[in-house]
Amino acid sequence: MTNKAKFALVDCNNFYASCERVFEPKLEGKPIVVLSNNDGCIIARSNEAKALGIKMGLPYFKVKDLIVRNGVVVKSSNYPLYGDMSSRVMRVISQYSPIQEVYSIDESFIDLAGLPFHLINHMQSLRRQVKSWTGVPVCIGMGSTKVLAKLANRIAKKYIKFNGVFDIDELPYERYCKLLRSVEVGDLWGIGRQSTRKLNCIGISSSYDFYQADIGVIETLLGVNGKKVYQELYGNSCVPIESIPPTRQQIVSSRSFGSDLKEFHELNQALTSLARKAVNKLNDHKLATTTITVFIYTNPHKKNKTCIHLSKTVGMTTAIQDESQLIPLIAKILKLIYKPGYSFYKGGVVLSNLTKNYRQQDLFSINQNSQSQVLAHKKSNAIKGINERFNESIKYASEVGNNRWLPRANFRSNRYTTSWNELLVI
Repeated sequence: MTNKAKFALVDCNNFYASCERVFEPKLEGKPIVVLSNNDGCIIARSNEAKALGIKMGLPYFKVKDLIVRNGVVVKSSNYPLYGDMSSRVMRVISQYSPIQEVYSIDESFIDLAGLPFHLINHMQSLRRQVKSWTGVPVCIGMGSTKVLAKLANRIAKKYIKFNGVFDIDELPYERYCKLLRSVEVGDLWGIGRQSTRKLNCIGISSSYDFYQADIGVIETLLGVNGKKVYQELYGNSCVPIESIPPTRQQIVSSRSFGSDLKEFHELNQALTSLARKAVNKLNDHKLATTTITVFIYTNPHKKNKTCIHLSKTVGMTTAIQDESQLIPLIAKILKLIYKPGYSFYKGGVVLSNLTKNYRQQDLFSINQNSQSQVLAHKKSNAIKGINERFNESIKYASEVGNNRWLPRANFRSNRYTTSWNELLVI
């Protein structure tokens, strides 16, 4: 492993549970589970909850007795809080390397190649600063490739003696092989479920089996991506850091409703709110859309009832990003697919075929006035700014209603960092 490349993966420990503990220190050391939208399934667990045998993805009602019996703290998902805390963590991490890839809400790769520091000390300093400034604990794995950095992070989390930082390139070859034997091939970064099944069929079950396999067999079975993972296990960096995220291909805004919805105006209220969130994301990324899909469907889990899935996709010759055009269009599409007499369980909006060239007009378009586009863009930004400052005070008339669609969140903590009305009181 002599490659000059050097990567670190900084991963927040049990991120959702850690965010809850930042504002409720009394939860430290207690088992915590976080539930999905509508308080349906378990999507995050603290180490203490894992030790009780509570599995990811289990429906809450199935383990409720176990949770109550063991005093497990239950929290509804609080994405505004988690998203804001993630941004704070990532800003601290960015100070420790000129190149950063925010890989997920709780993970970030950074490039350490050529940094004139003792890297272990540098990363320990990062851990201390993230914990001090945000309250969120992190562990860090280092390696000459991203796959190795991911493996190293597993060790950093598992063994206390490394104090949260581990460099896999310092591992002797014999111990490196022993580590690979202990890791299932499906747990390797870049090896998905389908790839795991293919590998298992030819007797490759551990990462060491994968490491010892013939590269030609791996490439034939898994293609170029599988070959890259294989090469990275040998210390050959094949997957660079993406410091500039690729352009999004689509934006999905969907939700399981808090109550089944029958009336059109209830569905329209839900989809208008979801559409506005999608449009905000569209504008945040300076994108526009040429394809809109609206869908609604009934509960697939009800016995003796067929799930009714209704959807319609509409394409446009000119890309648009203005909510005053998109939201009325979404309402029209919903009216086309809505069928009375059904109780709808979930709905959503998909904006796809996204483009950055939203100012470019169709050759035969009647509206060639670029000034009107600029004014519409300014109006949209002004409304968004007011809503961010004054807690969604400006809404479309179709967004106002009985709010039966809002998801259940009986255990949600306050949005301590994003809502003036829910600031921490000491």
